[in-house]
Amino acid sequence: MCRAALLMFMALMGLQVIALPLRAQPAAVDPLMALRDSVVAVQSRAVEDARSNATLGRNRFGSGVVIDTDGHILTIGYLVIESEQVDVTLPTGATYPAKVVGFDHATGFALLKPILPIKLKPISIGSSSALADQELMIVLPFEGLGPGAATQLVSRRPFAGSWEYLLESPIYTFPPSAAWAGAALLNEKGELVGIGSLFVRDAVAPGVYSPGNLFVPIDLLKPIQADLIAQGRRTTRVNPWLGVTTDDSSGYVAVLRVSQDGPAYRAGMRTGDFITAVAGSEVRTLLELYRKAWSLGGAGTQIPVEVEREGRRFPMLIESIDRTEFFKKPAGL
Repeated sequence: MCRAALLMFMALMGLQVIALPLRAQPAAVDPLMALRDSVVAVQSRAVEDARSNATLGRNRFGSGVVIDTDGHILTIGYLVIESEQVDVTLPTGATYPAKVVGFDHATGFALLKPILPIKLKPISIGSSSALADQELMIVLPFEGLGPGAATQLVSRRPFAGSWEYLLESPIYTFPPSAAWAGAALLNEKGELVGIGSLFVRDAVAPGVYSPGNLFVPIDLLKPIQADLIAQGRRTTRVNPWLGVTTDDSSGYVAVLRVSQDGPAYRAGMRTGDFITAVAGSEVRTLLELYRKAWSLGGAGTQIPVEVEREGRRFPMLIESIDRTEFFKKPAGL
């Protein structure tokens, strides 16, 4: 997509979500039509006892993007993790069963591939590191889930999620798209530069109410893509997982939930505890917690923490694991 086409699109939309189905518009004002051939719908059903069902539900819906001539589809991992069934719907409306080829907790990416041999059109891959401040872009979900939307890059700053997730330089955009999950983020050339992950309330800056979206940068896929296809997971820099859900809004790292039978659970951590230090260094934010814990080594590393409970502080040693080992899998796999 050239810049002129992008600007035409944005002018027509007034920076608002497209009001009409893209395929119904004349070709002269529909620069996204060809790109939609690379975007599919992703529908999955998790196994009945999936650990993620409590937060994500058992049935999940979103988008995915074809990224190579082998038919691999890139999406956001929470749509398909712990799934027993995955289907992809093409722009033609045809639906096919697919398998999860690979998943990476560190980035949140997942790769899928239809089980049947289907000819799919890959999208061009761009560079997320080359994006400029305030760059104009397009969010493109599967057409049946939501229309395309003009957006703008408004921030690049670390994001620390409560589920032991940290991105150092995700892409924050404004205004938001309502169909962000797995949606393609395109630069002015029509190249894929990110995959939709979250709705956020402070896209512009922390503490500034500015609803928008967070996209995982495509450059994070490039070093691990071969591993995901060949091994199903990354083989290097696998972060240690503790099995806690935390919050730092109080100025302290509060434990909101401990995953049953996870590493922290086995070490004796409880909901309501506070993690005050890691390896002797004080931690007050999720960012500090993750950076310090992950700096000690990969999955399997012993993580020494200090815990505060009912006004008393004491040490705790957590035997970390690779989080993918904790996921539920369909019977027979």
